[in-house]
Amino acid sequence: MIKAAIIGFAHMHVNEVALYISEQPDTELVAVADAPTGVEQIAPLRYTPAWNKQNVCENYCSNYYDSYTEMLDKEKPEMVYILTENCKKPEVVEECAKRHINVCIEKPIAVSFEEAQRIEKAVKESGITAVVNWPVVWRPYIHKMKKALDEKIVGDPIKLRYINGHTGPLGKGAKHRGVSAKAEEMTDEQRAKTWWHNDVYGGGVFLDICCYGCFFSKWFMGEGEKSVLSYGANLNTPYGDTEDNFAAIVKYDGKMSVIEGTWTTPRAVIPSGPMVLCTGGVINCTGGAENAPDVECYDIYGNLVEMPALDELGDKYKNMPCHYANHIKTGEPIHEMLSLDANMRVMAILDAAIKSSRGGSEAKILD
Repeated sequence: MIKAAIIGFAHMHVNEVALYISEQPDTELVAVADAPTGVEQIAPLRYTPAWNKQNVCENYCSNYYDSYTEMLDKEKPEMVYILTENCKKPEVVEECAKRHINVCIEKPIAVSFEEAQRIEKAVKESGITAVVNWPVVWRPYIHKMKKALDEKIVGDPIKLRYINGHTGPLGKGAKHRGVSAKAEEMTDEQRAKTWWHNDVYGGGVFLDICCYGCFFSKWFMGEGEKSVLSYGANLNTPYGDTEDNFAAIVKYDGKMSVIEGTWTTPRAVIPSGPMVLCTGGVINCTGGAENAPDVECYDIYGNLVEMPALDELGDKYKNMPCHYANHIKTGEPIHEMLSLDANMRVMAILDAAIKSSRGGSEAKILD
């Protein structure tokens, strides 16, 4: 039995992670703990940290610690799921590494490439396993797209287009997996106090949505990323100091990625998901990210091209707790895009996007 623990309730994904751990027969959630950052706490409205903590403790694990280091010392978990504010991740990883405890970090790995390097240093010096949880890895249609790209059914990829959006993590109508109800109405004053709308804590649309486009760039477009030219702005959330819309171009030799994201318009009314233009056609996500998503392929004449059949992914691609349990039981490797090395490259692309926007010029992707 894998002894698992959760640190942090800042990210609403904590609700689904706790649910998935509870459903995984080889994993036990032995304790949960807070990792305060100084964010002012507002009323426990749905998906706020206070509400997330209450939901997790009432439904999945009542063994709660105010101090996460005390929890690590007393409970000695084998895997810690980190769902803190983005700014807190390096510190928590370092504390786990000191105790030789494996970690799963909710995407993205950090707020910057420099902070990611702190994590990399702690992980490599301690020898622990570190993985990064990307929810899109658990979506069969994404694997279907990747297989079509690998088999080059319409040639080589030359341009990735990724767009995604919502009304903000705590915005109007927001709904997150693991909870059946939508977010409750909040005032602008309340949202302004949340970490999502404060840059110092790692909030903003770049770290929330641009990270996915950087992830797909690395996974679908392969090697050779050079630089990023991007622009982000706060267009309709004046109560925060973070960007709520952005557009970015990732440059390669002979190919590119175009990434867009918004916190002002939900994906229910805009096309969403990845599209890959290839030398002989296009492979496109259909139905949006929530409305029965699938993948279609067309040649350059507009003719539908048959997609290769996707092998059954099985429970090991159901969610992160199942994937990690399969890794421990069978010795099968963790998916490459969940690895520390891959996520250092994803973070390098994301870091360049943020620096380009804020510096007003093209930014080189760091090695």
